[in-house]
Amino acid sequence: MRDPNEAPEPVESEEQDFTRRKTMIKFLNNFRKDEAGAVTVDWVVLTAAIVGLAIAAYSTIEGNATALVDGAGAAMTGGTETNYGGITAVTTPE
Repeated sequence: MRDPNEAPEPVESEEQDFTRRKTMIKFLNNFRKDEAGAVTVDWVVLTAAIVGLAIAAYSTIEGNATALVDGAGAAMTGGTETNYGGITAVTTPE
């Protein structure tokens, strides 16, 4: 069994280590210069913005559409519609 305080034996020679480092530096430089990933990030941001706008538009339309449907329902049943700060109450005659 190996002593834990003992330095590990080198697995690679210095030449192999130098070649590996040179290859890694070349890879990192090419990766940094490549702009293909930047285009993907742009599309993700644009898509997220469109989804956010769609959600905002839906919530606005949904609230107004509900009020419109409630008003139409009240008119068809002969009742009256009262709006209390965004809460709509429909009362029908008895």
